[in-house]
Amino acid sequence: MADNNSFLLFSETMERVNNTSSRLQIQDILSNYYLSLDSSSLIYAVYLSTSTFYPEYKNIQLNIGDKIIMDILSECTGLKKANLKKEFSKVGDYGMIGMKYRTPQLFISKKKLNIKEVVMKMREISEINGMKSKEMKSRKMLEMVAICSPLETKYIFRLFEEKLKVKISFSTVLISLSKVFEGIKKEDVCKDDGSSKLDDDSNDDNTLTPINFQNEVKDAYHRKPDLELLVKFLQEEGINSLINFTMTPGIPLKPMLATPSKDVSSAYKKVENSKFTCEFKYDGERVQIHSSKNCSRTFSRNLEDNSEKYPDIKIKSKNNKDYILDGEVVAYDKENKKIMSFQELSTRKRKANKKESGNKNNELSSSSNIPINTSSSSFKNVNICVFIFDCLYFDGLSLINKPLEFRRQILRNEFEEIENVLYFSEFKDCSNTEEIEDFFKKAYDGNYEGIMIKQLNSNYIPSQRSNSWIKLKKDYIDQLGDSFDLIVIGAYYGKGKRAGVYGGFLLGSYNKEDCIYESICKIGTGFSEEDLQIISEEINSLNVDKCFDIKVKDQIKPDVWVKPELVWEIKAAGVSLSPIYSCCIQEGDKGLSLRFPRFIRSRKDKKAEEGTSSEEIYKVYKEVSE
Repeated sequence: MADNNSFLLFSETMERVNNTSSRLQIQDILSNYYLSLDSSSLIYAVYLSTSTFYPEYKNIQLNIGDKIIMDILSECTGLKKANLKKEFSKVGDYGMIGMKYRTPQLFISKKKLNIKEVVMKMREISEINGMKSKEMKSRKMLEMVAICSPLETKYIFRLFEEKLKVKISFSTVLISLSKVFEGIKKEDVCKDDGSSKLDDDSNDDNTLTPINFQNEVKDAYHRKPDLELLVKFLQEEGINSLINFTMTPGIPLKPMLATPSKDVSSAYKKVENSKFTCEFKYDGERVQIHSSKNCSRTFSRNLEDNSEKYPDIKIKSKNNKDYILDGEVVAYDKENKKIMSFQELSTRKRKANKKESGNKNNELSSSSNIPINTSSSSFKNVNICVFIFDCLYFDGLSLINKPLEFRRQILRNEFEEIENVLYFSEFKDCSNTEEIEDFFKKAYDGNYEGIMIKQLNSNYIPSQRSNSWIKLKKDYIDQLGDSFDLIVIGAYYGKGKRAGVYGGFLLGSYNKEDCIYESICKIGTGFSEEDLQIISEEINSLNVDKCFDIKVKDQIKPDVWVKPELVWEIKAAGVSLSPIYSCCIQEGDKGLSLRFPRFIRSRKDKKAEEGTSSEEIYKVYKEVSE
């Protein structure tokens, strides 16, 4: 019988999940596993369930390349690398190979891995860089593999890749976590003996009120995306107090998203029953600006710390209060008072690819006050300007549950525009389609990306795509109201003028429920020669013999498969049914595809999982086809 906090029990749990098709059963398996742990070990199990080892916003990866993994695999199996490569081309999973061919241990080690050790050792690996980093990483990896059982070997290798490859999405983890704390009395959340329990029989006034626990936990995480802080809060305060788990300057919240619309009349139907406003949509990069005391930080839409990329973003409120602002940073021609293209902004380089490390003792930490060097000497000199459209937090108070009209008033009362540095997003309160069209024409003539239509009584809902915000891009005149952010999953060798580079690409959308990428189209237009050269170099570092987390039909056979990491913005003339592609397969085994897809730009600010989902593409298809 495996110890409850052992890595073996974690591995056995993942195996049960892998052999289960029902989402509800998977949630129960995971929540029951969490319940079996002592309170101090729960956070480590949650981290491992998400294949992460730090809070999401710290953006720290293991940086273990395939070559290192292959070396370790060769050592623990005794197989030559050539044989390992052949085996990998068949199964596409280092973990499966490790479990199958692991050399039997000459003696059984008394030492067993527990889940805390795995997380802490992975953190140690993530902190190794510089000379001899390969040897040092390999040594620590071997230390873990040496005391693993065959099943543990399977999952330790998958964690080296930061992919468990089981049917557990991040949402599944949060739902399972909510189930752990359902019906628990506050005094029972964290027992003296370190255990926790469900209180199924109690009906007294101290039992939690019936609310949607799953959404409560998800919303709390989106407000403050730090698993450690969330688990600690649930253990100490209980699920019924999650309203108090609020944002903190220095920890980015998941940004609110807008629903695309194909034309003005469709957009108006979604807001006609409420007061609404229109704002210019700027062609830049989403930015979240945090300030507290003497610490100022900026974050991207995917929670990456961009403080070093944009050290010149320095904003103070009139009375020097702490705040969190939402806006867009653009490349800016100060002399001509003109917004430059997004492509110009993308040439501004990071100062360094610095990886933030944990504290020296490697204990779990969520401190965000990390000193930064504001020297701007090593990135391209591209002037920037920030357009602010929302205030989410001010002077110690969260504002996201206040209406937009109130938040806008706080923003304009407490901050001042700075010429060529900071402006408020231009807006106009409207009441009919004619006023929307007039404002849209103004945006079109001014070469803005489009407009946003927002309900004035709406709250700010982190991470959600809501009808409270509608985006109407100038491209809507082409038929579709929005472009798509798709993931490269395959590539085709170029011919003729494109010989020597990849000339065509297979794209996919992300299925959030099944945690796989579904093929949706092949693309070959919209690229410059320089684009293809850069893209080919990127793909050469990402190509693999076979991809096992994508869904394609047998007739789809690109020249190379590509690890799903590159996200591209794609414009198309429409969405239609196709017998070739796998996105949202309908009756008759037909999937969805894009008509006349065209490359617009690379989206370096997005992770693959943040690309346009299969569900979102299906919604566009239904809207256009109705």
